[in-house]
Amino acid sequence: MPSEKRARKRAQREAKLAALERQRKRRATIRRTVTAIVIAGAAVGIYVAVNNGSKTKPPAPGSQAALDAVAVKAGCPSNPTTALSKQSWSAAPSLTINTSATYKATVKTDVGTFTISFDAKDAPQTVNNFVFLANHHYFDCNAFMRVIPGFMNQTGSRSQSNGGSASGPGYQFLNENVSPSGGYVAGDVAMANSGPNTNGSQFFVLAGPYNNSGYSLFGHVASGLTVVDKINHDGNSNQASNGTPPKITHRILKVTISTS
Repeated sequence: MPSEKRARKRAQREAKLAALERQRKRRATIRRTVTAIVIAGAAVGIYVAVNNGSKTKPPAPGSQAALDAVAVKAGCPSNPTTALSKQSWSAAPSLTINTSATYKATVKTDVGTFTISFDAKDAPQTVNNFVFLANHHYFDCNAFMRVIPGFMNQTGSRSQSNGGSASGPGYQFLNENVSPSGGYVAGDVAMANSGPNTNGSQFFVLAGPYNNSGYSLFGHVASGLTVVDKINHDGNSNQASNGTPPKITHRILKVTISTS
């Protein structure tokens, strides 16, 4: 075979081999690119899944968790049933209020604020006691631990429970203004007790009328009755008989006294 013909065939073989090598390299490059894209996509997917899983969804508005978060921001324990560390006294405070003055309490709760206007003339010792305790921050973080729909919201216990000596300020004092004309009405604020003359720190706000006497009436909700109703709505009717906790436990965050 002439040398020129062999040279042409060799050149053709080399060109074919070069084309096959270029094709192999292109395929290898495509495989590497696809693999890199798949790995990058998987990494992004894992990152998104991990980060989404680590983010805690905010609690539903109005839920116990949401209300507890509000209370914690105000400096209260995370659990509304946790007993509070409060000062106690061996005797009721001496009368220091001016019975001719007008006393009000702004009660800030986890669902809003209501204002109590006090009757210092007809219930001086009871009003004096409330003002004394409020000025010592006794009511801050107190839970409405006994709430009966259509009836009342009770609070003022440092043990966050309904009874026992640990739930009071360390003393008791006498009843006064216990038989209001026409009975108690929605918005009235009176002392809770375990019998005559056993008043301490627990009090209740009525959400409806009440005809039984024997509770020291010392104030009335002047504004914010809708807040009282919100708290009452989340109560539990079973509390009237077996002490079942409210469906949702609300708390007082702060009480501020004003005088005019």
